[in-house]
Amino acid sequence: MAEGATSRARPANRRAIGVTCALHKGPRGFANLVMEKQGSEIILDPHVTGECVIILQEDQARVIRDALIEWLG
Repeated sequence: MAEGATSRARPANRRAIGVTCALHKGPRGFANLVMEKQGSEIILDPHVTGECVIILQEDQARVIRDALIEWLG
């Protein structure tokens, strides 16, 4: 099982995206979302704390990919 997004990940397997946190109501792009690939898992770590991560298997991540392609064209 993945331990959450960490700075130990190789840069090729890690991305950070400026996002907005609706709960904390910061300015747009203020929060960070780290996406990391560990083996067959994709880990989404909002706020880069490792405390609450979303872990997707590759098939689940493909569903998100397909939705984004459909929505963004």
